[in-house]
Amino acid sequence: MDIKQMHYFISIVENDFNISQASKILHISQPALSQTIANLEKNENIILFERAHGRLQTLTPAGDVLYQHAKDIIQKYDVMIKDLQEESTQLKGTIKIGIPPVVISVVFPEILPTLISTNPEIRFEIKEAGAVELKKDLLLQELPIAVLLRPTGLDSSTVEEVVIRNDTLSAFMSSQNPLAQKDTLQWTDLHNQPMAIFDSSYMIHHQLLNKFSSQNVKPQFYLQSASWDLLLNSTRNSNLITVLPTPVAHYYSSPDVIRKEFEHPIYWEVVLCRRKQKRYSRIEEYVFNYMKEYYQSH
Repeated sequence: MDIKQMHYFISIVENDFNISQASKILHISQPALSQTIANLEKNENIILFERAHGRLQTLTPAGDVLYQHAKDIIQKYDVMIKDLQEESTQLKGTIKIGIPPVVISVVFPEILPTLISTNPEIRFEIKEAGAVELKKDLLLQELPIAVLLRPTGLDSSTVEEVVIRNDTLSAFMSSQNPLAQKDTLQWTDLHNQPMAIFDSSYMIHHQLLNKFSSQNVKPQFYLQSASWDLLLNSTRNSNLITVLPTPVAHYYSSPDVIRKEFEHPIYWEVVLCRRKQKRYSRIEEYVFNYMKEYYQSH
C-alpha cells in the first residue's frame, strides 16, 4: 500500500463513493481508479467497500479503519513534504511584530538592527502602539508576535509568555521640583501634583491609575500622551511629574530632569508573547526563538 493508493481511496470516500466524480477530481480515468482500488483490496486481502449492483455503497469495517488511519497518514505526509521544501530554501518572507514605543527605545535598540541585518531576506513590519492595542491585535490574530507588559491578563493555556526584561517604574521631574530634594518617593507624595502620563492605550497608564486608587492618591493629570519623550520634555521647565520605566534614564540625558525611585515601586515586566498553536511558520518560529534566546542569554 502506498501514499497514492491511500489518496485515491480517501477521494472516493469523500466524494460519496462516486468513482466517476472522484476520477475527475484526481484527473485519472474511471477504469484506472477502479483498477487501483481492486489491486489494493487484492494485495492487502481485504474488502474496503460494501457494494450493490456493482456500485459502491459504504465502507466495510476494514474500510473504516483504513479511512481513519489514511487521513492521518496523508496529513503527516503533506506536513513532511512542506517542511522538506521549506528546509531547502532560505528563510524569507514577512513577519509582523507589535512593540510599544518605549519598549523599542529601551529594550530593543541592539537586537532589532542585528536581527534585520543578519536576515536580509526577511521583511520586518514593526507596529508601534500601546500594550492594550497590541494585546487586542494578538488575540485577533493580526499579530503573530507582540511585546506586552505583565500583568497581560492573557490565558496561559492559549498564549505563551517569555519575560525579556524586569525592572521598575520611576518618577522623572525637573531638578527644580520640590520633590527632587527627596531621596525616594512615596506614592502619596504625588497627591495633588501636576502630572504627565501615558494615555489609556498604554498598560502603564492603567498600572498607575490602579496604584493611585489603592493609595487614595489623586494627582492632577495635565497631559496624557503616547510619546514618552514628550512626557519627559514636558517636565524640564515645569512642575509636571511623569512616571516611566526606570531604564529610560539610560537613553535620555538632561541636567534639567532627574529620576527618583519609589520606596514601593510598580514593577515593569516586559514579556514576549505569541499564541500557542501546533505549528508556526518557519519565520515566526525563528524570530520568536531568536528574541527569546537573546534576552535569556543577556
